[in-house]
Amino acid sequence: MNLYLDIETIPTKSNRIRAAIADGMKPPGNMKKAETIAEWEANAKQAAVEEEIARTSFDGAFGNICCIGWAIDDQPVKSSYGEDENKVLSDFIASVMADLTYLRHVRPTIVGHNVLSFDVRFIWQRAIILGIKMPHWFPRDPKPWDRAVFDTMTAFAGYRGAISLAKLSDAMGLDGKGDMDGSKVAKLWAAGEHDKVATYCCGDVELTRQIHKRMQIAFDEM
Repeated sequence: MNLYLDIETIPTKSNRIRAAIADGMKPPGNMKKAETIAEWEANAKQAAVEEEIARTSFDGAFGNICCIGWAIDDQPVKSSYGEDENKVLSDFIASVMADLTYLRHVRPTIVGHNVLSFDVRFIWQRAIILGIKMPHWFPRDPKPWDRAVFDTMTAFAGYRGAISLAKLSDAMGLDGKGDMDGSKVAKLWAAGEHDKVATYCCGDVELTRQIHKRMQIAFDEM
């Protein structure tokens, strides 16, 4: 059984962490003159702070999961999203557990794009931070050869290689990504476009499913 998975993440919402980033932001090392540093602080520091805060979207210690999309085998894609990260993650677990109970406790294979390096790790990190118990079937530290996970990026590009979901889907002639990408999620979420973010996440789940099925045709013939 396959569990297709994708998450969307946003920067930290903690004022404490944001303040710590601002307090720790220093001018570039090549700036030595007091007037140059003062000019940087007046005109460039805030942009540098905002850029550093934006990077926390990819850091499971500080970023937040705003949406999880998933699908079991050929079932419809589902999503859990909202401002309450604890509820987003808990609702995802509860929904999948209900389906697994129906399917007689079959352990799923997590299928995703860059899921080894990002999605699985990020979910674990947030579960630890939030104090949420993850189910026994969710892989803790999967390796590329682990049957608990199938990473479509690694399967195509190799362990040290990389290819975006958009590029791979284009190569396969699959529609779906359009002009939307992960770099726009944080701004859309901040603007209250939560449904649009969820739709995008679900679209990536469906694309991953189509790519995985295409790969299975090739692998089955080997």
